[in-house]
Amino acid sequence: MSIKDTATHSGFSQFYIRKQCKSGTVPCRMAGTKYMIDYEAFMEREHRLAAQAVAKPYVM
Repeated sequence: MSIKDTATHSGFSQFYIRKQCKSGTVPCRMAGTKYMIDYEAFMEREHRLAAQAVAKPYVM
């Protein structure tokens, strides 16, 4: 799925998704000059990160 389509379906910004692709933290491939994202793997990663953030207590 393209960055634009992933952003539309996930609610994340295109900038955020592109940044994650460039850093290698999102499962994606280059198709010419475009990133193609594995949408299911991307969403699983985001859910896992959200669950970790909720599980950690906030310490001041």
